[in-house]
Amino acid sequence: MSTKEQVLMALLANPGDWLSGDQLAQQTKRSRESIWKAINALRKQGHQIESRKNRGYCYVGSRRLDANAIQIYSDQQFAGPIEVVAQTSSTQILAKTFLSHHQPRLAAFLADEQTAGYGRRGREFYSPAQTGLYFSLILPNPTNALANVGLLTTGVAVSVVNVLQRFYPNKDFALKWVNDIYLNQHKVGGIITEASLELESTSAAAFIVGVGLNLTTTDFPQALQARAQSVDPTMPVDRNQLAAALLSSLVALSKRYATADFLPIYRAKSLVLGQQITLQVGDAVVAGVAETIDEHGGLVVRMTTGERRTFTSGEVVKVGLPA
Repeated sequence: MSTKEQVLMALLANPGDWLSGDQLAQQTKRSRESIWKAINALRKQGHQIESRKNRGYCYVGSRRLDANAIQIYSDQQFAGPIEVVAQTSSTQILAKTFLSHHQPRLAAFLADEQTAGYGRRGREFYSPAQTGLYFSLILPNPTNALANVGLLTTGVAVSVVNVLQRFYPNKDFALKWVNDIYLNQHKVGGIITEASLELESTSAAAFIVGVGLNLTTTDFPQALQARAQSVDPTMPVDRNQLAAALLSSLVALSKRYATADFLPIYRAKSLVLGQQITLQVGDAVVAGVAETIDEHGGLVVRMTTGERRTFTSGEVVKVGLPA
């Protein structure tokens, strides 16, 4: 571990506390000059570190995403590489490129800005710099089976909302089937789950879970202003802490999503249950009342004919008045 990484670990382990140069030198077994150089290097990376004579250094936070900080905040429990880039077309593309050169393994890819972030049906996800959290997570699929993919996506949605609730305890987040996160009837985040397919066996060697969150974004394109908002532009959070919490939660979910123990929370957070909805499935559009989410994560709809149908794919494009 480099001096810079050791200093960052020491500062993050003592948030809000002052650590003298001597203390940091003793902890890292480095010289005072090395500590000073490490502090300056961390500041150049966007870490906000205050310094005061006779008190030392105090970590305040970070304006930028940092792989080392994310790993430290996760208590070194994330057993895979974490890659952070300033800008990319899409973190999903980063993950897919990684998989094209490596055997499936746990890995995370984060970007401060996406120029072509996308969600379901290839729809663009607005991903401006510094105001959101955009990442993709590779989850190896030990069984190679494609069963229960609906449970993975719904489980990811619940996990993300649970973590957001910890960081924003006064917000009332909701879910629009299957993968949209809402606040005050406006979209604040989206989730996409894609499979890395073995074409010969039509099985999935890994899943790529993409998450996009607008945290403090205020300047949305005109076409999105009526439908999207940020979580809270007046309450910035440490994105490295949030990323670490989300990655840890999603890795834990990947080991148990088949149990479906999160479905009661998903149903309770649903915006569509009990509502008249319009659902687009491929090129077809159907309408009915969303009755429940079944044990596989499928949406059960009572059609206008009275028939009950279960959908495992599609997008709710309109939510009407309660039935």
